[in-house]
Amino acid sequence: MEILVVILICLALSFLISEIFYRFKYPPVLGPIFAGMVLGLPVFRQVFKGNVITDIEFLSGLGIIFLLFLAGMEINLKKLVKTEYDSIFISVFATAIPFLFGFGAMRIAGYSYTASLILGAALSVSAASTNIKILLDLNALNTKLGTIILGAGIIDDFFELIFLSGLVVIAQKTLERLMWFPIEISAFIFITFLTYKFIPKLITLIQIEKTRMADFSVLIIFAISIALISTKLSLSPIIGAFVAGIIINVIHHRTKRLKKHYEEVNELKVLTFSLIIPFFFINTGLHFNFETLITNFWFVLMILIIATAGKIIGALVAKPLTDLSWKQAYLVGWGLNSRGGVELVIAEVARMNGLISTEVYSAIIIVAILSTLLFPIVLRNIIEKDRKILY
Repeated sequence: MEILVVILICLALSFLISEIFYRFKYPPVLGPIFAGMVLGLPVFRQVFKGNVITDIEFLSGLGIIFLLFLAGMEINLKKLVKTEYDSIFISVFATAIPFLFGFGAMRIAGYSYTASLILGAALSVSAASTNIKILLDLNALNTKLGTIILGAGIIDDFFELIFLSGLVVIAQKTLERLMWFPIEISAFIFITFLTYKFIPKLITLIQIEKTRMADFSVLIIFAISIALISTKLSLSPIIGAFVAGIIINVIHHRTKRLKKHYEEVNELKVLTFSLIIPFFFINTGLHFNFETLITNFWFVLMILIIATAGKIIGALVAKPLTDLSWKQAYLVGWGLNSRGGVELVIAEVARMNGLISTEVYSAIIIVAILSTLLFPIVLRNIIEKDRKILY
């Protein structure tokens, strides 16, 4: 009964705050984060004790797996392959420069190499999913700049996923165990290749019941199985989940079952975003420490400035390699400042593995929230004055 009450409170508060954000044309994804932050206040903290925290963290871990599986299924592989040079150049510089800024600032401040790497990676990421919602609300998704922002965000996500998995593996291994890493990677690649080749036949054999419920059940079983295999091979489960999503994505496009693919993506979205992923964001908010924010205000402010300036400078540095104007490059830099999913995954995985302090964790979370809040305000103000800048 206790956990049911907590789940009800979490989902209800998350939904209510998300609706408020939606009414003000802000990303609803911020709703569960703020819900977690509210529930993490001392006055409510007594509700989250004993096994409740463990249960919330379990649901959060499941949410990470579903989030990455959905990302793999939903990503437009053709768009990724055919990304224009503008998106590639901007993505590279807008990822590298904030990473270097963040890493350098942390090292100067006396933090470890691991903590510096994690914060640098968190600052270098852009939230493609958050950007899509914002660009759609402003009717700017199918414009030139909208396409570049989205393409660069997708490439950023790949960089971050690769970095995150490698970092977690290295941080958890001794030198002796690390020697097995190439073998484990090779084994996972081999299993992934076999899965890609034989999963269509396997699904046909085991899926006797030809219903949408059976299709969806096979989908979930497959995602968790690949995530489990990657975990057993000492890789992060998020890589397994993401690869599982890509495998299903490729198979559906290869077999021309696009209608089925989009139906499954939509069904997975409903389940994931309404029931599972909110607990990932709620758990993120629960671990946010207001006291740390207050006592380390200047540190958080420094990280926010570095994060924002890094993306904008990165886009401006890439400008000579593109056909964008300086003003367009500046706006793209602001667009890539919108953060969310992958940055929060980096922070949460790092926290769960004891790789960063509460101070650094809280800074990453608040930067994710503020940067996502700032982007639609800046974009709206600029395009209201000159909408032609989008083209």
